[in-house]
Amino acid sequence: MTNLVWRRYVSEMIEKWLRWCRNVHLPSHIDVMNRFIALTPGYIPKRDTTDSDVALVKDMLWDEQFLLGLSDKGLQVWANSTVGELVDEMRPYGERFPEIEVICDFMDSNLSWFERVYAFGRADIIKFLRSEGRNI
Repeated sequence: MTNLVWRRYVSEMIEKWLRWCRNVHLPSHIDVMNRFIALTPGYIPKRDTTDSDVALVKDMLWDEQFLLGLSDKGLQVWANSTVGELVDEMRPYGERFPEIEVICDFMDSNLSWFERVYAFGRADIIKFLRSEGRNI
């Protein structure tokens, strides 16, 4: 099923993601992330992290400016979304850009880890949004 919030998110972020992918050695980064996942299965993200080791996680799963631009209804859709739906919306770009296909495959192969991390990150973001007066 199509997730319109993720679809918009991917369309707005794809240029940034491609630029990032082309400025790092993606296979090495994927290798580092695989080791990170293996060594930190209980990783809990922080909304305002600047840790470059988890850049892929933060940069792929949420962008604060994007979220702040959503309506309350859009935020509700986002809050009930899954990483699997995000990957589904990324797949068409993977057909054109091999870097995105690599990331989709990586996320699919670690989907339960990404879903858990996303759940914690989402809860942190929802708490922040509520403190900003958003109805979510």
